[in-house]
Amino acid sequence: MKVGFRVPEQTRTLSPDLRELNTPPTVRPLAHGYRVARWDSPASLTEPCRTRMLTILRDLAARSFGADHSDYWHNRDEAGFFDRISCLALILDPDGIPVGWGGYHRRRFASRRALYLDAAGVVPAHRRFGLSSALMIHFLAREILTRPWSNTYVVLRTRHPAVYSGWHKGLGPARVHPRQDRPVPATIARIAADAAEWLGDGPRLDPRTLLVRDAYRMFEGRVYGVPPRSGDAELDAYFAEQVGPKDAVLMVVRMGALPLSRILLGRLWGGPSSTSAEERRGAAPRESTARATPTRARATGLIPGARP
Repeated sequence: MKVGFRVPEQTRTLSPDLRELNTPPTVRPLAHGYRVARWDSPASLTEPCRTRMLTILRDLAARSFGADHSDYWHNRDEAGFFDRISCLALILDPDGIPVGWGGYHRRRFASRRALYLDAAGVVPAHRRFGLSSALMIHFLAREILTRPWSNTYVVLRTRHPAVYSGWHKGLGPARVHPRQDRPVPATIARIAADAAEWLGDGPRLDPRTLLVRDAYRMFEGRVYGVPPRSGDAELDAYFAEQVGPKDAVLMVVRMGALPLSRILLGRLWGGPSSTSAEERRGAAPRESTARATPTRARATGLIPGARP
């Protein structure tokens, strides 16, 4: 009897580029027929497989942001992206084709357990399904439920007002920092300072506002092909007036089992979720992708020192 290699059931419907990787992903349902293909040890990917994965990520980023981020991914690879990141995931459409990505780093900032959310995006044609929200919830559930009764601080850098708005609406103002109406608490300031130092942004962080000046300093072009909006006039005005084109807001979000359950219930009943506004508005509006052209954006500044 001839014995051959049996392809695992969960990977049979993947695109050929993903089936041929030396380390197969864990594939799970995500939302609306979409799935998540997750690598829990990206460091195990061999060099040819890393090159193939970078091609996928570079293409998804260009389509998601309406700008050329090729230099960014090249520099991240040079700095050991696959050896540093804790979890890397692709969002797959019902045919197994990648349409989005995301990832995170397990860290301790100011001696607190933390997740740093890496760069992420979803191709415009697929944003109406809430895939970015679903992916973040997938990540949070995996990590927070291992220690449900302790705080986990989620840290991310963004200059997209809809990202801030989504977290704020999903969790309420008390858990999302910075806030416009109150000073940054001491613990949050220490976590932000530690995270900024790790990112290479330490001297550029304003601890009063959590603004990182010139965070995207190495970009020669734009971060987004089209300026992002949230639909909240006051918030959009703040980002337009206070957050420069190369600046970012360093967000710190206090999470745990109870706020996670709130997000899950909100999603179940159609309420706001952590990134729902981003999904509705998108990083690059649908009409922009048809005319998007490379901007020669040098993306090493997206992650100074080619860190996340």
